[in-house]
Amino acid sequence: MSRAFVKEGDGAASGSVTDRFYQGLLGLNDAARALVAKRQQAAALQAKDQIERAREMAREALGPESYREIFEAAAGRAGDPAQSPTWWAVGDAASALAARRRLDPEQYAALVGPLGVALPWLKDAGSQ
Repeated sequence: MSRAFVKEGDGAASGSVTDRFYQGLLGLNDAARALVAKRQQAAALQAKDQIERAREMAREALGPESYREIFEAAAGRAGDPAQSPTWWAVGDAASALAARRRLDPEQYAALVGPLGVALPWLKDAGSQ
């Protein structure tokens, strides 16, 4: 699974994007989780169609099985209840990272935006 996240040129010194992502998840405190949840809820209300299109593009880019595995693995590690806003934010961000070479910037941003408030480097990872 982690090969899907690693982009050629990701620096070994800074760790792979996968490593940074999961380390970032481990470092989320309660305040950050609350902010991510709030941003995910707002995004779901304001940009639902855009998020759904971005999810579909990520699913097409990765294939349905890989998409599901990546989403569920990351969302499960988030430590929040399934279907909660933070669960969705983490799963969306993981799938966007994995498909980042094949998503346009708007699709990538739609999927990483809510988690990007706690892990700001995510926003730039799409263009690396």
